Amino acid sequence: MCSRRFYLPLLATMWLLAGCNRPATTAVELPEQPEFRDGDLVLRCGHGLESRAVTFQSGSAYSHIGILQYDSTQGQWLVLHAVPGEAPQGEPEYLKREPISEFYAYDRATIGAHVRVRCSDSIAREAARYAERKVREHIVFDNDYLLLDTSQFYCSELVWQAYLHQGLDLSDSIRQEVPQTFCREGECIFPSDIANSTKILYVKPFKTITL
Repeated sequence: MCSRRFYLPLLATMWLLAGCNRPATTAVELPEQPEFRDGDLVLRCGHGLESRAVTFQSGSAYSHIGILQYDSTQGQWLVLHAVPGEAPQGEPEYLKREPISEFYAYDRATIGAHVRVRCSDSIAREAARYAERKVREHIVFDNDYLLLDTSQFYCSELVWQAYLHQGLDLSDSIRQEVPQTFCREGECIFPSDIANSTKILYVKPFKTITL
């Protein structure tokens, strides 16, 4: 069981020591003509305590990851991802498929990056389709962070499974302890584990602007 008396001081310490190295007034500047493809990945770091916990334990600047997919009917790039704390109060935290501009809204992201997986366009496209199917199935966020349970997903678990179903293990079999602040025990995959994988071609940080 999670001890509130123990974790509140820990959270306060992480808030002071393990930020995303950007002021809250910093926003991500997306390219006007991005060189994206379906199945590319996007990274970000947010403002919340869970973001601080992930960056603190992983030693990475990024705390969240999603998969890109182009929607020709909307004429824009969408991000498929699993995220807690963004659903209206009392509603399930379903997987999301939203415009990249919302994914990088200033109140959700301080930094970001574009990630290309080292694979064919067709494999990347199928990975995006896998994630889209999970969104349409109304899969919810995995608050237990269980890698062996595919009925729910957290962010890097969704990305990992999407490519694992195409024969690529983007985790390189690396596992990390679930952050203690999540009040869970077990192993997980961090966004940085995927970003640092040998199967990644490049990670290109986006420019940032000060609001």
